[in-house]
Amino acid sequence: MKYKFLVFLLASLAMASITFAHAPIVSTMSGSDISNAIPINHIEISQVLYKVFDHDNSFLWMTFEGTKGQSLYFQPGVPKIDKFKDLKPEVVIVGPGLPKANDLPFEIPSGMGALAFTSTGTPTVFYEPVTDTYSWIYFNQTITLPESGRYYIVSFFPPSGEAGNLFIAVGKIEQFTPQDIINVFKILPQIRAFYGLTGLPGWMNAVIGISAVGLIFLIALILR
Repeated sequence: MKYKFLVFLLASLAMASITFAHAPIVSTMSGSDISNAIPINHIEISQVLYKVFDHDNSFLWMTFEGTKGQSLYFQPGVPKIDKFKDLKPEVVIVGPGLPKANDLPFEIPSGMGALAFTSTGTPTVFYEPVTDTYSWIYFNQTITLPESGRYYIVSFFPPSGEAGNLFIAVGKIEQFTPQDIINVFKILPQIRAFYGLTGLPGWMNAVIGISAVGLIFLIALILR
């Protein structure tokens, strides 16, 4: 009985930490242009994609199939690091039924329009407990899709795709699959590096410490 309670306690602690995270979007696509746009499934589910622009003239393209009247929520941000403090992300939604677009720093398909959202004012500081990182969030936006069809989310640093680290989150519903949890741990070192950090998050050190205590406790029980 004591063993089952300890396992339950450790599992609950780990899962409680996971539920605070966005589900990571993991893809082999580069997202660098429309032909390599990274697909998003279920845009209502809370998800995040991290992108390092290591040179200028860089853009992140994501794509999804939308339904007329569906809501799209999105949120761009950057690591809370001094070298990124002057970067203000812009997000452009491209798709059917949107207004005619002018002066975009990239080409969009014929017959599609676009809505551009720029960063203004002071960003909000956001702490993500699973990765143990701090970000600047510049805005949150929700739009209603005017028509059914393929849409694109293009994120970049204006005016013309400056180098830097950017993430884009979509969706509000916190829902995680076992694969999402695996993905979090799989890319955790990359996420930490995205924020200029190394080593384990603080909570993971705590779990390891508790696990070590639990192991000693179990060994003591077995040897009694």
